Amino acid sequence: METCLTDLHLDFANKCYVFSEEIKGQLSINNNFTKLDFSDIFSNSNPVNVEIGIGNGEFIVFHAALRKDENFLGFEIYKKAIRKAIKRCEKLENNNVRLIHFDATFFVKLFPLGSVSNFYINFPDPWPKKKHHKRRLLKTDFLRLLSDKLVDGGHIYIATDHNDYGEEICENLKPVTSLKSSFETLYHTDLVDYYQTKYYRKFAIPGKIYFFKLKKVAPGE
Repeated sequence: METCLTDLHLDFANKCYVFSEEIKGQLSINNNFTKLDFSDIFSNSNPVNVEIGIGNGEFIVFHAALRKDENFLGFEIYKKAIRKAIKRCEKLENNNVRLIHFDATFFVKLFPLGSVSNFYINFPDPWPKKKHHKRRLLKTDFLRLLSDKLVDGGHIYIATDHNDYGEEICENLKPVTSLKSSFETLYHTDLVDYYQTKYYRKFAIPGKIYFFKLKKVAPGE
């Protein structure tokens, strides 16, 4: 059976969020979705920043309040967490945040090439058991996909306090030649000029962090 090209409808009317129940009904193995238009989501053409795994929303709301002329799109799969984030977003004076209760990997594929200013991935699930390592988000293919969606000169910020995952990210980045560290080394061992989330404040050990700031560069740069 042939696939059909269709638009994915995201209803943000009078609210800043979409729950998974509103999306799942549109999914079909026969659907081939068109690229998302961020101007349809935010009703403007301001720069777009994406946080994958927003938790309680503290990080995304902090930046949205500070950078009112930019848009922020956040993804979270846990409903309890995103409900907390929604409450934070609803207190913002400006209307520059949208939250989606769904797997970010599905949506990133629908972003237009060169459309995202910054990606933020803060303390992703390390899936510590060896048999679960395949579930880790930051594999080479996904890192390459994020790079493709970045604007030229855009950045990917990653923070993890899990040693094994941090080392794996280092290895997975090697084939992605379009991303270059903004530091003299591949990563810093603590957060550098970066908002410290609740997770960091409660659990992370200063000096034991893998903090990546990766810039999209032109070939050969």
